[in-house]
Formats: sequence, C-alpha cells, structure tokens
Amino acid sequence: MVCVRQLPVVEALAREFSGRVRFVKVKTTEDDGTLEAFTASSYPAYIVFRDGREVDRLTLNFAPWLVEERLRRMIEGALH
Repeated sequence: MVCVRQLPVVEALAREFSGRVRFVKVKTTEDDGTLEAFTASSYPAYIVFRDGREVDRLTLNFAPWLVEERLRRMIEGALH
C-alpha cells in the first residue's frame, strides 16, 4: 500500500524504470491474502522482487524524498 503523499514519487519511479521494472499496487483492504502472504504487517510496504524472490523491503511512512532515494537504490540493486 502506498501512502497518498508518496504516490507521486512512486509513479515517477514507475515511469523512469518503465520497461525494466513492473510496479504493482495492491489494495490490502480488498486483498487481505496478499498482505498475509508477504507478511507486510505495516504499510505502506514497498517490496522489491527479482526472479520471484524478495530482495529488499521498505516499510513505514517516510518523507517522500527519503522514499524516492531508498526505492531507487532498492530497484537499482535488484537490476544488477
């Protein structure tokens, strides 16, 4: 789940990494099974996968600039 004030940051990253990374937004209010499957006990939760396995995770609500910096490092790390 994405915090509303962080949504523009996540959308910008999705555009930047388009074609190399797939971003998926899950509405936990509509899909409790997904929340349990990935043990995301708090949200927002940003989980990065590579080849179907989790490689990094960021949870809690941070300032948008911090989320952008951390997500960018997580994504770039998963791509290499």
